[in-house]
Parts: sequence; structure tokens; C-alpha cells
Amino acid sequence: MSAVVEISKKLGIPEKELVLKGIISFIEKEIRLSEGEIADLREKYDVATKEELYEKIKSKDIESHPAWEDYITWKNKEKYIEELKGYLKNLR
Repeated sequence: MSAVVEISKKLGIPEKELVLKGIISFIEKEIRLSEGEIADLREKYDVATKEELYEKIKSKDIESHPAWEDYITWKNKEKYIEELKGYLKNLR
């Protein structure tokens, strides 16, 4: 018996609903983790937005390394969060 079937029976939740809830939970966790990473970058560079970080790099208020990599990470995390939110919207 697969774990999904076993857990579904144990909890009295249909398998499809159990899997869906698991996917939603995973996506929500990924969003929280990504938002936490962005919050860490805000604190690290004392900025509110990635655009502000970009301006600090360009004006040489902060060293470009590793700030450029962090800026790219921030951009990618925001894109990832938006993609995940899109998935959530479609799942609900």
C-alpha cells in the first residue's frame, strides 16, 4: 500500500484532496522561505526594495560583490514567488 493511500485512510481524507493539500502546503512553504531570503537581503543592505539595492550598487555606496549576485537572487526570488502564487491561484 502506498503512503498516500495509507495516510488518506488514516486521516479519512480522499487521496486527491490529500495530495492537493500537500502541494498547496509545499508551495506556501516555498513562498515563506523565499520571502525570508528577501527579508535577509533587505536587512543585509539596509534597503526596502531591490531597486534601492541596485541604486546603491550603481552609486558605489556598497561594494558590487557580492551585492550584484544578491540583487540577481532577489529578482529571481520575486519572480519565483509570483510563479508560485500563480500556481496557488490555479489550485484553489
